Amino acid sequence: MLKHVMARADTNALMVFHQPFLTAIAAAFPDSDVLMGKPMPINAAARFYRTQPNTSFQSQRQLQWLIDSHKRLRQYQRLARQLGVRMLVNVEIDVGLHRGGIPEPAALEPIFATIASDPEHLQFSGFMGYEPHLTGLGAGLDHPAVQNVLSLYRGFLDRVPPSALRERLTLNGAGSHTLRIYERDHTMNDLAAGSGVVKPTDFDTHHLAENLPAAFIATPILKRYDELRAPEDPWLAKALQSWDPNRQRLYYIYGGFWKARYASPPGIAEPLYHSTNQEPVSTSTSVNLGVDDYVFLRPTQSEHVLLQFGDLLVVKNGEFVDRWPVFHQTEKT
Repeated sequence: MLKHVMARADTNALMVFHQPFLTAIAAAFPDSDVLMGKPMPINAAARFYRTQPNTSFQSQRQLQWLIDSHKRLRQYQRLARQLGVRMLVNVEIDVGLHRGGIPEPAALEPIFATIASDPEHLQFSGFMGYEPHLTGLGAGLDHPAVQNVLSLYRGFLDRVPPSALRERLTLNGAGSHTLRIYERDHTMNDLAAGSGVVKPTDFDTHHLAENLPAAFIATPILKRYDELRAPEDPWLAKALQSWDPNRQRLYYIYGGFWKARYASPPGIAEPLYHSTNQEPVSTSTSVNLGVDDYVFLRPTQSEHVLLQFGDLLVVKNGEFVDRWPVFHQTEKT
């Protein structure tokens, strides 16, 4: 999954989470500025340089590698020296999530010392301070937890030595859940938004209340029965039918067990069991679907679920108007 970054107006800024996607972006969008959304294992970084397409994409000024420790920085330094390239280094900082990154401003000292000692191969490009732990608070800019995040972020900024300051540092943060918090703050200048655009169910959160879901799984019905059937035990099926009105009619769909929730028709009961082949779906008698009709699900996530399918089919006013290909997780060697 790519995340569009609302940053400088004169750039096409993207956040990328997977090395094959990075290679594809360098080929398809050679004018893009790219920030890696997580630290890449050194072998993945090396593979990018081996497979980098022959385009105008200039990794030395357009690609920022995310570094979460001094040890990883030294790995990248060795690779840069082997390849004879300069790498832009964006440093992951911990602003309260505690998922990793530099834990405190004082720990930046060896990182900046290493960068300063090798300007031919390393250049500091900014910080990333991700804070999805704010998601459930429904917080605004004045909330103490938000102010704590910003205070921590500024504490790291204060430790940037003058020699590492650049006119355009990339100060990344936020995400779809918390993007709107920072509309009146200027601590960060890159705010990433990805999944909130299509709004899977995990993004039914406070600041995205006005966003509408835009991605669904449509799957055909293969079989229909006008009574519930349970494996081996007919008494269980009868008991469930008596207890739950949404278990009166049974369908089997094509596929199933995705990271998704049933959206249409409404009132679908939780499946008796999951199957990636033919999942059982039960409804009340008010739902009258036939074989080859469709059931619709909302993904709970985007970057994982969308990769399990082919092209996205674009629907407008009830008509298919386009096909959007998705990236592949692997690449040809």
